Amino acid sequence: MVGNHGFIDANKRTAWLLVEILIDRSGYILDIEDDEPIDDLVVAVAAHDLEFEDLSLWFKQRLVRDK
Repeated sequence: MVGNHGFIDANKRTAWLLVEILIDRSGYILDIEDDEPIDDLVVAVAAHDLEFEDLSLWFKQRLVRDK
């Protein structure tokens, strides 16, 4: 979603919203600080500056099963 630019605007925001919905529907939450630089993460993914393995590790370190 981030890389294909399906919309004129808001591709990164839409992609992040889809990630949040997927996480929630999978029974997980993201254990992140309120000031975690999510924008930087999404921009890095869109710019291909973040390898899949690094992104996967980022999520593995922060995903927690919802109670």
